[in-house]
Amino acid sequence: MEKINEDLFMFIEEHRNDDPKGLLLSLYGKDLPFSLPFAITQIEARKKNASKIPSFLSNPGFLFPDPVSSEQATDERVARFHSQLVGSGKKVLDLTAGLGIDAMSSAMNGNTVTACEINPLKSEILVYNAKCKGLRNFVVHNTDCCEFLRDNKEYFDIVYIDPARRDSNNNRTYSLADCEPDVLKLMPLIMSSTEHLMIKVSPLLDISKLIGEIENLQKIYAVCVKGECKELLLQVKADSSYEGYRVVDLGDDGVISDIEFSPVEICGDKTDINADNKLANDEESYTYLYEPNAGVMKLPQKKVLVCHYPDLIQVGRSTALFFSNEYYPDFPGRILKINRFLDKKNSKELTGSRLNVATRNYPLKPDELRKKFKLKEGDDEFLYAFRMGRKDKPVMCIANKIK
Repeated sequence: MEKINEDLFMFIEEHRNDDPKGLLLSLYGKDLPFSLPFAITQIEARKKNASKIPSFLSNPGFLFPDPVSSEQATDERVARFHSQLVGSGKKVLDLTAGLGIDAMSSAMNGNTVTACEINPLKSEILVYNAKCKGLRNFVVHNTDCCEFLRDNKEYFDIVYIDPARRDSNNNRTYSLADCEPDVLKLMPLIMSSTEHLMIKVSPLLDISKLIGEIENLQKIYAVCVKGECKELLLQVKADSSYEGYRVVDLGDDGVISDIEFSPVEICGDKTDINADNKLANDEESYTYLYEPNAGVMKLPQKKVLVCHYPDLIQVGRSTALFFSNEYYPDFPGRILKINRFLDKKNSKELTGSRLNVATRNYPLKPDELRKKFKLKEGDDEFLYAFRMGRKDKPVMCIANKIK
């Protein structure tokens, strides 16, 4: 591991607001009591992860092994959710620990954690960071997870794996079988050490395909942070059948929304939800505009939301927005109160206004609308532009975000 001393931490603190690239150029070649590139990595990583893992970075001794670990770090809000699913008093095995935010969060929740990390530097720094956090129920193995499983004689209550989503050429993968390690092939070996497996995968993967290819898949979680889908978490349990798809949206203070869809809603024939029967009428006015979060947007049929919120009316055939005169505070996504709809005559009043802009299935893109009306960035007031009704009529409205 790189030299770790008081001078390193003093340097990081002193230059925490400096430009990392400029700092590297200005000090390159100078004799320092620590590795300059390693120190620059710490400054840069702390800047990038300030809102992502704040409680870990509150410890001035927390270290990042490399820039990649910084980029791939699990958001601590997501890690807390993982640890809540696991519970406490369990024996947990993390097969691909990386920076270890998930593993350490689980240990901090009262679990005994075994972590595998194949990279020597990452493994060494994980041991160091765990000691800084005062974790005694935490063991790190610098080994390949496949070798660990083949030699393992222990039983674990939960096994967790986050396979690399890039191949040997650093290209992004779009199939679970193309990730490293191949969880589908590794599954029998993993399940010989546990009855419960959690697989963290890219939010880009197709949930319908995952349902078909993973044996004993119990549940899929779409884990979002403030509306952005961060991951799909696959819960596998021995001898289980598929129970549904759950979308959880997390904020700084906990869960913003939490909704679960049954297997029938995901895969079944919902003939009772007919698009034409639930389309907005462009001659009517509506009170609220609802935009599903990214986890809900992964549903094959967004119209199943009507099963949970019966007064929702889809804005248009190909527009994944909803109107209602009812307020649903637990809706999984953005909620706005409509101020007014705009036509060609009153749209001129927009010129120079402070408005956020969102377009959904609309002829113009947000930047084009900003330029057309010379709009400035706003706070909670939005200009929404979309196609509406059976005729896909382009319309715009002004709305205030209330959630």
